[in-house]
Amino acid sequence: MKISKKKTLIIAEIGNNHEGDFSVAKKLILSAAKAKVDAVKFQIFKTENFVSINDKKRFKKLKNFQLSFIQFKKLKDLAKKKKLLFIATPLDLESANFVIKYCDIVKIASGDNDFFELIRKIIKSKKKLIISTGASNFGIISDLVKYIKRYKATKHTSLLHCVSSYPVNDSDANLHSIKYLKDKTKLKIGYSDHTIGYEACLAAVAIGAEIIEKHFTIDKNYSRFRDHKLSADLKEMKKIVQGIRRIDNMKGKYSKIINKDENKNFNLMRRSLYAKKNIKAGEKFTLLNTNFLRPRKKLSEINRKFFFSTVSKKSIIKDKIIKNN
Repeated sequence: MKISKKKTLIIAEIGNNHEGDFSVAKKLILSAAKAKVDAVKFQIFKTENFVSINDKKRFKKLKNFQLSFIQFKKLKDLAKKKKLLFIATPLDLESANFVIKYCDIVKIASGDNDFFELIRKIIKSKKKLIISTGASNFGIISDLVKYIKRYKATKHTSLLHCVSSYPVNDSDANLHSIKYLKDKTKLKIGYSDHTIGYEACLAAVAIGAEIIEKHFTIDKNYSRFRDHKLSADLKEMKKIVQGIRRIDNMKGKYSKIINKDENKNFNLMRRSLYAKKNIKAGEKFTLLNTNFLRPRKKLSEINRKFFFSTVSKKSIIKDKIIKNN
């Protein structure tokens, strides 16, 4: 599947919502395809290279969530069959090697946007790169952008505005960061959503996001794992895709023009000067003897700045249009 420059890239972030169940991971891809997203995204990691074994509770949970590289290869093949881009976030350097080989786009998590060893590995691969900016102020992002520019990777790199809370309160979503990051970095900017619902995704596209990433689940009540509650299910993801495609069609071009339909109505909407009463030759034009009325007629445009200092060169009957004097 090719990435269109004209439409928003919509990513169903499956992440770890499969919870280590390969059959659920496949179902999530099939469901995402029904929603007509552009891409699915997973997190790929070897737990021992990602989390300290001393963090026992977290280590055990993630070890249970871990899928093998062979399983991810099969998931990639399924995504391709369904004409979906396969995107992954490598969470360790070994997993990055697999991701570079098999994924269409590589995503860097917010927590790793200063993990420059990982970022450099992806940049050198020439893969398209998306980096989340959660838990980052502009100082951190500025260092990241300088690093990207140092390796001349700006054309291949996009940033996502993101707030690393689970879920994000509406008042903390700060969608204006999208425009801010676009103006400050001159990079392609998207939005990774952690709010409840789908409205923030639509608003982000209207503001200027070119990529939307939304967590995706089979069932919001699938388990107690936090990501399910803030994820979109199939019904909600369909609304996101349909809404974004409509907004894509509405956005138009970076200009201000009169379109074809407006041209049809142009003269009907504009005004010409009409005689409010009979006007004699030599009589001065004033607001008392003239009226600005619709429609505008050809050859009737008048320089209003000087018009009311002139006199009529001929007699004009009431309700007649006043042409250039």
